[in-house]
Amino acid sequence: MRKTLALTMAAVLAAGSLAGCGGGNKPADNTTAAPAATTAAAATTAAAETTAAGSSAETSQAAAASDLSGDITVLVNNAFTNSNEPAINKAADEFMKLNPNVKVTIEGLSGSELISKYTTSAMAGAGPDVVALDNAGWPIDLAAMGLIIPLDDKIAASGNDYLQGPLDSGMYQGQYYSVPWYFNNTGLYYNKTILEDIGVANPPTTWEELEDCIKKATEKGYEGLATRLDGYAIFNFFFQNDNPVIDTTGDRPVVTVNNESGKEAFNFYAGLHTKYKAFPESMKEATSWDKAYTPFVQGNCLFFICGDWAYKNIANGNPDLQFGLVPMPKGKKEAVCLGGYNLAINSNSKAQDAAWAFVQYLTSKDGDFVLTEQGRIPGRTDVDYAPILEINPDYQVFIDEAEITVPRPRVVNAASVDEKVVDAFKKVFFDMMTPDEALAELETELNTFIEENYN
Repeated sequence: MRKTLALTMAAVLAAGSLAGCGGGNKPADNTTAAPAATTAAAATTAAAETTAAGSSAETSQAAAASDLSGDITVLVNNAFTNSNEPAINKAADEFMKLNPNVKVTIEGLSGSELISKYTTSAMAGAGPDVVALDNAGWPIDLAAMGLIIPLDDKIAASGNDYLQGPLDSGMYQGQYYSVPWYFNNTGLYYNKTILEDIGVANPPTTWEELEDCIKKATEKGYEGLATRLDGYAIFNFFFQNDNPVIDTTGDRPVVTVNNESGKEAFNFYAGLHTKYKAFPESMKEATSWDKAYTPFVQGNCLFFICGDWAYKNIANGNPDLQFGLVPMPKGKKEAVCLGGYNLAINSNSKAQDAAWAFVQYLTSKDGDFVLTEQGRIPGRTDVDYAPILEINPDYQVFIDEAEITVPRPRVVNAASVDEKVVDAFKKVFFDMMTPDEALAELETELNTFIEENYN
């Protein structure tokens, strides 16, 4: 167990650079206490509307919550704190009005700093009471280390109906250790001009159509498909071929990448390179999303796989680019890879009831205005999507994919799995191995990984 925990800690501290969920990469700001009031008219209006629309059950919860007390600190990704009057501070202010004996302090850090600071402080018996976690493995690692608490009873008593895929991303050994705050998933961005030039009327809806479009585009000298070298893209194809990469439904994880469905998925994705040289050469250096955007933004690449955060960057990067957004093409089934952030509670918290009450508030309809400010999609089934769609109607693609969004394999040290899968693709992309050779080596590495982490 000690070896497993050591490996888990190392993975958690390194995970910030591997996660591809658009959690905010701006410089960290200073700790920000929630103000007594704000003057952001839009946030005030949104809060008033959502409060008025709240159910009688939510009103009862608020009344009961007024007996709470304690000081809680909430650590979030700094995209939510990097403005003069952040909506999350408004949410904290509204919560404190309902709970006058609770003090809420909001702190924002970039992703890598956030997970590093939380892990080291929690292991020392301290740390913030509530933490926002990239759902690409962070909740599992922290649960395995005993640094966040199980929430099953609290979730069962909650009035929030969380989306199953995002909720499952926080499950460890049969218990939920986090709840969804917001989620994202992958869509297919396409260049309308190129699609028309290759004589295709509509963007692809199946793997076969995707491959046909890429074949025609590369034959005319265009680049076919850009994305980041990240599991966030590759996992889609495994999931769409009904392959979990690592099956975690039993008592012990089982590697599935090299069975029939795994071979089909990997060979399809890697085959886009071996058959058509579909991926831009610059993708070999695309270790960050800002670099991954470039080939598509420049206008010579037909397709780009990414989440909701790419939209604004593409539009701002090339205002003349005629592009569209559609759901990911279907394989054997419809499925897309999950991204986003969950909320969890520190095992060391001395005010766990107050911490959970704020988590429940922030993930309820009353707290949705915080996410609307950021263009994020709440992780519940009962969301009023109108404010989000007013910002960007094309976000309907990501909303429609909510029910088919699948979390990465729920194993400890998940960042290592992501890295190994990406490395297998790199061996093909860099013309070092055939897809079959790379996949066989990946299977061996993942089986060794299971032995090391689940002995």
